[in-house]
Amino acid sequence: MKALTALLVIGIFATTVAMADDAEDVKAALQRYGTALSAGDAGALMQLHAAASTSFGAGGGLLATFDSAEERRNSFQATRDSGFKLNVQLRNVEVSVYGDTAVTTSYAVGTVTQSSGTTVRVNNRLTTVLIKQGGQWKEVHRHLSPLRLPQ
Repeated sequence: MKALTALLVIGIFATTVAMADDAEDVKAALQRYGTALSAGDAGALMQLHAAASTSFGAGGGLLATFDSAEERRNSFQATRDSGFKLNVQLRNVEVSVYGDTAVTTSYAVGTVTQSSGTTVRVNNRLTTVLIKQGGQWKEVHRHLSPLRLPQ
């Protein structure tokens, strides 16, 4: 009985440590994502996406669906080539891990330079869903929406 109890305690501890490590790995992946996004590095950005992914942009609109990383890369590159630039940082990052799936919430704050050259300040809410594939966390969904403070 003591051996079984010890095994259960070790199992619970090991699971807790693994989940804590996963949460830190997810946060690190989000930081790499933000860095790649601000740098306009499509290659680094695509390494952080699952082959197929979806997103809701901050401007509203319908769900964007990407059936391949290449399709997402082309979309990002076309936007970047039009003169659109981002300089954002993530704040208050929270991570919940559910096995091989993670959900994050945070605030993306900074500036966006539009194709016209106009720079605007952004304060967005960000929710992402990531899955663990081959030991790496990959984004499968992203939802951005403007932060509106209560009046």
